[in-house]
Amino acid sequence: MFSHDDIAAVTKPLAQASTLPPSAYFNPAVFDEEVRALFQREWVCVAREEQLAEPGQYRSVEVGRQPLIVARQADESIRAMSAICPHRGMPVVSDHGQASTFSCPYHLWKFGLDGRLISAPLMDEVEGFPETDCGLAPIQVACWQGFVFVNLNPDAPPLADRLGDLTALMNGYDMHDMVIAGSVDFDCPWNWKVLVENFMEAYHHIGPHNESLQSTYPATRSNVSGSVRDGWSVLHMPSVQEDDTGLPPLPNLTERQAGEITASVIMPTFCWINSPAVAFWYQLNPKAHNDMDLTIHALIPRSLAESELGADIGALVLDSVKHIHLEDIPVNEGPWRGQQAPLTKQGRLSLLEESIWQLNNWWVQRVAREQAGA
Repeated sequence: MFSHDDIAAVTKPLAQASTLPPSAYFNPAVFDEEVRALFQREWVCVAREEQLAEPGQYRSVEVGRQPLIVARQADESIRAMSAICPHRGMPVVSDHGQASTFSCPYHLWKFGLDGRLISAPLMDEVEGFPETDCGLAPIQVACWQGFVFVNLNPDAPPLADRLGDLTALMNGYDMHDMVIAGSVDFDCPWNWKVLVENFMEAYHHIGPHNESLQSTYPATRSNVSGSVRDGWSVLHMPSVQEDDTGLPPLPNLTERQAGEITASVIMPTFCWINSPAVAFWYQLNPKAHNDMDLTIHALIPRSLAESELGADIGALVLDSVKHIHLEDIPVNEGPWRGQQAPLTKQGRLSLLEESIWQLNNWWVQRVAREQAGA
């Protein structure tokens, strides 16, 4: 899929580096490899803990083409499991809700909240039944900053080992104490990496955000923290103006956090924004090389959400991020079309696109290096 030269251009030092080759975006075979190498092997964020606040609450999600159930247990823990009945492959549930058990609608096999098989009608005379693996297959699950992650790879290292210094960078934002105040859905008929790359650079503030973000968060002041090895990056966007949102700042901010907004990603698809008062979670669900669902969630402190003005504040905060994303849609659609043009080649990166360089190098290590013989 890629030549040695393609990969070498990506892995050069930032000042010499190029983008991923165009086929990394539009070739369906590349997406198939991403499903195997990334979505079936890496930690993927699927929910907020408050979406599973009470025992029995569950959410149906799909990761790496695997339907899953994430459920709060009676002991307050969160477990994740396959949503596919081990009998004939029927999805047990495909919605969100609250239950004490899960029942397959095909032959009424019943499973506990933890996925164990409770009953299977008319199976009494089947020899050696039930077998030990007749429950819903368990999946690794971990929580971080109020977010719920799953990993289809049973041998994957713990999420905490992957994050390294990122936790310290995020602690002042108190995301564990935030709740979803509103959400908005978007269809994204382009490759998921187009959105992630745009999300992680402030260079384009001079273009589509010239009248919204550039005057307060100028592109040239942006800088990056991150780890190529661990596949996370934080784009710091310092402000040149005093905060005028009128929202109370979070109480535990560092001096640096109080004077900037950040856009962050844990590869492959966990993207979020922090400001001194609120946060935004971009929940990406890639479905194909050319298709993705996006839900943007506005997160505000629980105390603010529970106040008399909570609903109004949540709506205003959501409107603000919706406005920014509507400015971004043309610069997702445009590169997506452009990457498929026959004369398009790898482009050179700006020094303001360090996050893209970090993420592309992480991606190459997992997806492209074997195919290139590098």
